[in-house]
Amino acid sequence: MLTKDLLQYKIKSGQILPQFVNPADEQLLAIAEQLITIFEDSINTPRAMLLEASKQVIDSTPKAPIIKRGLEKLLLDRTEFDTAPNEALIAFRKKLFTETSRLLSQEQFQDYEDYQHKVLETIAEGSRPEIAPTEEGAGADRSRPEIAPTEEVELGAKLYADLPSNQPILTFNTLSAERLLHRYNAAQVQGLLLHCNSLTLKLSDSMTAELRQLFKYLRFNQLLSTIRKEEELYEITVDGPLNLFYKTKRYGMNLANFFLAVLHQPKWGLTAEIQFRNKRVSRLSLDESCGIKPVSQQFLAYIPEDIQLFQTMLKNKTEDWQIRPGSQFLPLAGDFYCFPDYQLVHTSGVETAIELFHPWHQGHLIARLNTLAEQKDVSLILGVSKELEKKPLIAEALEVSEYFSQFGFTFRDVPTMRTLLPILNSLV
Repeated sequence: MLTKDLLQYKIKSGQILPQFVNPADEQLLAIAEQLITIFEDSINTPRAMLLEASKQVIDSTPKAPIIKRGLEKLLLDRTEFDTAPNEALIAFRKKLFTETSRLLSQEQFQDYEDYQHKVLETIAEGSRPEIAPTEEGAGADRSRPEIAPTEEVELGAKLYADLPSNQPILTFNTLSAERLLHRYNAAQVQGLLLHCNSLTLKLSDSMTAELRQLFKYLRFNQLLSTIRKEEELYEITVDGPLNLFYKTKRYGMNLANFFLAVLHQPKWGLTAEIQFRNKRVSRLSLDESCGIKPVSQQFLAYIPEDIQLFQTMLKNKTEDWQIRPGSQFLPLAGDFYCFPDYQLVHTSGVETAIELFHPWHQGHLIARLNTLAEQKDVSLILGVSKELEKKPLIAEALEVSEYFSQFGFTFRDVPTMRTLLPILNSLV
């Protein structure tokens, strides 16, 4: 994802206009290809060497440096470095510093070379430190440079071999040059959404697998949303990170990642209120005509870990209920809709759904309680985070809610069968 200093946009008459690149630009495609090749060829080389090779391309090719630095940032995001602590190196460094301190307090030296020689000589009397080998498997060449204290060489390079600049590259998730340019354009939008007050999506009522998957992404990312249907369109209003006071950075990243799922829709329209610090609010307006192709895979059959865990827990307690990720809308009063987290089916045919409310869902929980207080023909179980329950306003709302007393429970990280099974069994 791009940081704010790498974003390119203009603001005109209250509209914020991302400055997209042309994915068919031959010069940019050639530059992207060069950068990708450098990253592909840099496995097992230090980070500093990779960045130096990348810098040469940035400095010697046409086009604005900010674009090329943005491409480099996106490639770095796809690169895994060996950041594991090197215990052997840490132990050697501690020993060296201890011996250096002892020598300085006991001896006189003619010059720095004399001092360095005696330090190395003293260290050599101990066992020769070796870098611990890595585990076999993917990335078996993870060994770090060997330290040879008996050799009078550049000690600093080996002494600090675990600094970020010296970390070797383990893997790089490559991609095509054209896809990198589309990824760059998508990252421009994502970077703006990190400074979003609210976002509104309009999608056609096709209920294709892609649309259902989009709503799953919405729930899996724990985003706050209000869903309404107007004629043949679904209108989804999503709160932005600037509207929250709880883990806004994490929420902003979730919202930015959600945009990648939007790109899989055949027709979509997006408007968002963007506000940088101490700046006026600007409006971002985009639709499928912006030309950004999907840059992420569409995992239509993917089941998140939390649902797999939930399925296992339920199966261990009862064979009567089956659980699956939410995939259908529940109509609510006032043309609103709910897209639940889970759907459950009993062997008798009884169906119900679960909607979870996390610590940043305060306003949406109160709205849902008010809706369900007036609507009796929907089977929806509400799960509320215990952290959210600590808020006085929420605690009071839950206490007076007749609906929650019958069909609600609280949870810490994931729902437990102890609190959920009594509610499920009351429905049969």
